[in-house]
Amino acid sequence: MPTKPRRLAALLTQAGVVITTKRSGSGHKVAKLANKKADIPFHGGGYEISDRLLDKILTQLGLTREDIGL
Repeated sequence: MPTKPRRLAALLTQAGVVITTKRSGSGHKVAKLANKKADIPFHGGGYEISDRLLDKILTQLGLTREDIGL
C-alpha cells in the first residue's frame, strides 16, 4: 500500500531513525540509522511512496516493515 512521505518519516523517527533535510534543495530528506542512510523523496502534496521504493528505503536502513509498524 503506497505511503505518504510524512507518515513514513514519522514512523521511522519512532523507530529511532534521524531525519534531516538535504542541503542541495532537492526536496528530499535523508534518513540515518547508525552507519546507514537512505533518501526519502518529499514531492508535491499528492505524492506517495510506492511499496517497491519503501522496501528499498527500509533495506538501505536495515529495517523491515514490522520494525516501523507497517
